[in-house]
Amino acid sequence: MPAPRPLSVAQVLEATAGGTGQYLMDICLGLPRERFQQSAVISLERDPGFALAADRLSEAGVAVEIVPMKREISPLADMRALRSLTDLFRRQHFDVIHCHSSKAGFLGRWAARKARSQAAVVYSPHAFAFQMRVCPRRRWLYVQLERWAGRWTDLLVCTCEGERSLAVENRIVPPERTAVVPNGVDLSRLVVGADGNAFREELGVPAEHRLVGAVGALAPQKGHSYLVEAARIVLEELPDTTFLVAGEGPQREKLTAQAQDAGLGERLQLLGQRDDIPRLLASLDLFVLPSLWEGLPYALLEAMAVGVPVVASDITGVTDLVRPGDTGWLAPPADAAALAATIVRALSQVQASAVMAGRARELVATEHTRERMLSALAEVYEGLVTERTG
Repeated sequence: MPAPRPLSVAQVLEATAGGTGQYLMDICLGLPRERFQQSAVISLERDPGFALAADRLSEAGVAVEIVPMKREISPLADMRALRSLTDLFRRQHFDVIHCHSSKAGFLGRWAARKARSQAAVVYSPHAFAFQMRVCPRRRWLYVQLERWAGRWTDLLVCTCEGERSLAVENRIVPPERTAVVPNGVDLSRLVVGADGNAFREELGVPAEHRLVGAVGALAPQKGHSYLVEAARIVLEELPDTTFLVAGEGPQREKLTAQAQDAGLGERLQLLGQRDDIPRLLASLDLFVLPSLWEGLPYALLEAMAVGVPVVASDITGVTDLVRPGDTGWLAPPADAAALAATIVRALSQVQASAVMAGRARELVATEHTRERMLSALAEVYEGLVTERTG
C-alpha cells in the first residue's frame, strides 16, 4: 500500500520581523517533510533582511513565494497583494492555507475565498490588531475586520488561552472554531548555567552590579520607553544596577535621547541586534518585558527556559505564562513608576525570585517546547484535512 502523500500547506506571513518570523521558521523547518510539503508565502517589505531566512527555507526544500504586503492599510498595495495571493491559490493546490498576523491574515483569507480554494483555512493572530493602543474608532474598525474575515476561517489557532478568550469575547469566530497551540522554544539552544561573567566583562559591567535586561524590537509595542524611565527610578534606590536592551528598530534614536536626558550613561546600554541571546540571558539577574501588547512572546519563554527571574507587563498572553508569586512578577503596562517598583522588589527579594524562576523553567520545559508545539500543530492540520475529506 503506497504511503499517503504529504499534505500541502501554505504559510502566509507579512510580519516577518521578530517572533512571528521565528514562528514561521520553526514550523516550516520543524514539521516532518514526509507528512507536510510546505510553501512560505512571505513579504520582505517590513524586513528585507528576512531574505536570508527565505534562502535557508529554499535550501531546506520549502517553496518560497514573495508577495509584497504593507503593514499599514494601503488600498492600492493591498489590492495588488490580494490579486497575487488569489492567483497563487488558483494555480496551486493546497490542503491547508495558514495565515499569520493581521495583514496577511486578512488578505490571505480573502484571497482563499476569492480563489474558491478547497483548502482548510487557518488563522493565527499572534496578537490581534485591536489589542494595540489605538483610538476607539480604529479599534472598532479592527474588530469589524476580524469578524468579517472570521467568516472565512475554518479554524482560528491561538498561541495561548488568553488570545482565544479575546477571540470569543469579541465574537471573531464561534468557540467551536478555535484551538490553542501554545508557542514553544528549542531548549537545546538555551543552555542553562552558561558563563555569564564573561559576557558582563565584554560589556564592561562591574562585577558587583545587578544586571537587568530586555530583548525585543525597538518599537512602540515593546514599551522600552517605560523601561528607560523605570531604570532612572530604580537607580535612585539601587545605584549598583546596569540595564541592557537587545534589539533594533525605529525607536533607537528616541530611546538613546531619552536615556541621555535621564543621565543614565553606561547604566543603560542599547546593544542592537544580537545573535548570542542565550549568553545574554544567562548573564542576567532579572529579565524585563515591558510590552504593551503581545501574543505569547518568545523572548519571555526563552528567559524563563534559561531560569532567569522575570518581570513582565500584566497583559494578555504574558499572563498565560507569568503568575505572580508562582512563575514571576507582573507590573501594569505603560506605568514606569509601577514597573520600577516591581523591578526593585524582584531584585531585593532574591530567594523568592529564584524560586519563581525555577518554577517558570519547569513550566516551559513541560508545556512550551518546540517539539510539543510542532506535534500539536501537525495534529491540527491533519485533523482539519481529514474532516474535509470525510
